[in-house]
Formats: sequence, C-alpha cells, structure tokens
Amino acid sequence: MFPTTIWTTVHAAGGRDADALQRFAVRYRPVIRGFIGRRVNDPALADDLCQDVFVRLLAGDVLAKADPTRGRLRSLLLTISARVVADHLRRRARDRIVQAEAPEPAARDPDFDKAWVLHLAEEAMAQLESMQSPYHQVLRDHLAGQKQDRKRLYHARRRLIALIRSEIAMTCSSHREFEEETAYLSPYLRPSRAHEKDRAAE
Repeated sequence: MFPTTIWTTVHAAGGRDADALQRFAVRYRPVIRGFIGRRVNDPALADDLCQDVFVRLLAGDVLAKADPTRGRLRSLLLTISARVVADHLRRRARDRIVQAEAPEPAARDPDFDKAWVLHLAEEAMAQLESMQSPYHQVLRDHLAGQKQDRKRLYHARRRLIALIRSEIAMTCSSHREFEEETAYLSPYLRPSRAHEKDRAAE
C-alpha cells in the first residue's frame, strides 16, 4: 500500500497538476478550514486564511519538496495552518498596537488531531456507503441514537476502524510510521465515555 499513498497526489499537486490539486483540496480543505474556524470567529476571514494555507503550500514548492520520510502529512498541514493563524494574530496585534505575542505554532494540537480523525472517519464512512455495505446504515442509525443489535454494531465498528486504518496508511510511507501514527491517533478513535455509558445501558 505504501508506494501508492496520498504522497503521490501531494507531490503531483506540488507540481501544479490541476487534477491532483483538486483532489488534494477536496480531501483536506475541510480539516484545515475547521481548524482555522475554531480560532477565528469570522467565517469569511477563516475562508481567506484557509486559502492562504493552500497558497503557502504551493509557494516555495512546499508540497513538491515534502519528504514523507521526514514527517507526517498531518504534521505538515498543522504546521502551515498554525503559522497562517499566528501570522494573522500578529498582524492584528500590530494594527491595534497591542503588545501581545501570538502563540507559536504547536507541534501538536488536540483540535487539529480531532478534526483529522473526524476527517478519516468521514472518508471511511463514505467508503462503506460506496461499497453499499449494510454496516454503513448500522453506523448511521447508531450515531442517530437508534438502538442497534450489539453483534452487528460490533462488526460495523471493526469494519469502520479497519477502513480508518487504511486511510491512515495512505498518509504514511512505511510500516513503522503507520504504527506510530496509529498509536498517536488511537486516543481519538476510542468511544467517548458517554458512548460507553450508553452501550452499558443497552
């Protein structure tokens, strides 16, 4: 799987391939826009800053030169997104003559990580739907609060997790990186306490 990961699309997008750019934008814009939107309380400004992220990714050939052996795609997108937001805050502080330091981009960010996992889950759910898997409806009904057969729900969750792992693998270039990334994201993949209580009450 690793030789044909999303990095092929990343590098093609960095080379200004229109098709690859479109696929890359469609796939990752929601994550980036969601992250920025939680830090900028202005939808129009959040859209502009999201566009700035993509401009920076193309400027200086960031995507074209991105090396999958030197870092994860998630980390790259977080770094650029956080820098765009930090630069905006610095400009705003300077314009208002406020003596305040904008926060430096973090190597890790729980909000971005949660958005990233949600993105992976949505991609996995879309795959289940395209495959016309009965598990897709089971999971949709479960998320809507409808009681499900425990065995079917168990298998549906296992299938969803398997597809999410495949999505994770698409951003990795080696088995070791895949295992590290899976371990890092695993806390966000566990059912919440509220879901666990609901399951116990069934």
